Parts: sequence; structure tokens; C-alpha cells
Amino acid sequence: MVAAKGNKLNVGKRKGATVKDVAANKWVRAMASHLKQSGKLFVPNCTEYLKQNSANDRGPQNIDWYYYRCAAVLRRIYQRPGVGYGGLSKPFGMKKNNGSRPEHFVRASKGPLHWACKSLEGMKLITKGKKSGRVITPEGRRKADAIAFNVKLGKKGALTGKKTTKK
Repeated sequence: MVAAKGNKLNVGKRKGATVKDVAANKWVRAMASHLKQSGKLFVPNCTEYLKQNSANDRGPQNIDWYYYRCAAVLRRIYQRPGVGYGGLSKPFGMKKNNGSRPEHFVRASKGPLHWACKSLEGMKLITKGKKSGRVITPEGRRKADAIAFNVKLGKKGALTGKKTTKK
């Protein structure tokens, strides 16, 4: 049987997108801009003094790093529900430069991860799991998938957080 050429049918394909359907860096950037523009995310006062890891020499140079970290934590909890601070510190870890000695892997600091989870809980995007760790709420899943759908469509409003108007 030969498929008809030129006819592009949307048979069996669902509309919409989830966080798993889009590139991680694009989704995190779009979610971070959404969190920043909503103005509801609690940002602790100590963010300008924090290092993200004991392997880092200095703190982050980007002033919006906390929004990006919260978005990355939300994505991680979306993918692995029930993960705790220890499980979150593994993917955010890095190699520590020990000078002339060999490098060793060091987990991320759990303090900024704790504050990120508390901030996301304040927005009701995640909540504590029944057994352990954190899980994403239905509202958080809805918002995450809405941002993923906008990123997949390539809407400028998804990346900047602004609504686009049709001409």
C-alpha cells in the first residue's frame, strides 16, 4: 500500500506538548521568564551571596539565576516525581578542580535546592509527596505543559513571557 503524497494528515497524533517533547534549555528559559514576570515566586535575600556548589569558585554571574534554577528543579520533579534534595543535588553537581590532584564529582549544595522547592511550593506548583520527596501538582503540570506547547509552537510569547497578538 502506498501512502498518498502531499496529504499531511494528523491521524493518531495528539495536539499539545509535554515537557518531555521539547528541548530542555528552551523550556527552562521560557519557564524562568514566566516565573520572573509572574512576580509570585519568593526569592530569598541571600541569592546574591550563594554559591550553587562547593566546586564553584564564585557565585553565579547571571542575576536571574534563581529563576533558572527553580525552572530546572520544576522540570526535574516533573520527570522524576518523589525526588528529594539528595536526588536533586546529583544532576546539579559538577567536577571540582583540585589543582594538580585529580578532579572529583561534587554534589550541588542543598540549600539553594531547598529554597527553590519552598518557592515552588508557595506557588502551588509542587507539593510534598505521600512517601517522600516532592511531586508536581496538577496545576504545576498544567502550567508546565502549557509552556512546553508554546515552546514547541515557537511562539515568541513563550520565550519572553509576553502575550502575542494576531495581526
